[in-house]
Amino acid sequence: MYIDLISKRDKSLIDELKALGFGAVFCPEKDSIRNVLDPEPFDLKMYAGDDYEFVITKGKADAVTDLEKSGFLLNKGLCSKLKENKIFVIFKFKSLVESPDFFRTYKNFLINGRLCSDYSVPSLFVSFAGDLNEVKSPIQLAAFAENFRYNYNNYRKSLELLLKRT
Repeated sequence: MYIDLISKRDKSLIDELKALGFGAVFCPEKDSIRNVLDPEPFDLKMYAGDDYEFVITKGKADAVTDLEKSGFLLNKGLCSKLKENKIFVIFKFKSLVESPDFFRTYKNFLINGRLCSDYSVPSLFVSFAGDLNEVKSPIQLAAFAENFRYNYNNYRKSLELLLKRT
């Protein structure tokens, strides 16, 4: 089963993702994300800010995102803490496309993606689509992960881990 994270609730967008074969579609609500296809409440506390190191070491969130926007780079110790605290790293395709400094963002994606893969940190590669033109298929998201050196087996395990938590 595949999952995606979209930037806003939009019925046509959600219907398109279901047609593409996504079994779960998440949407941010305040500081968390919620599965819009499941009526059961499920919140995953998401963090995007400036103090990633504190949040990761203290386990204050279930997921961190936008690392590449702030130029935050992971290291071996932080990857160990991410894995220990079962914190997901979310890589948004839209962040790469809309970045004012594409090459710096790409480099940050590459470094963080590789470290997450090497240390088996659960990572999600999502489109963060806001409209139908930005929707990516499950195959495109898997290719997005592999482009940043994230191992496909780790990618599948991350999806399964998230679905178990829901």
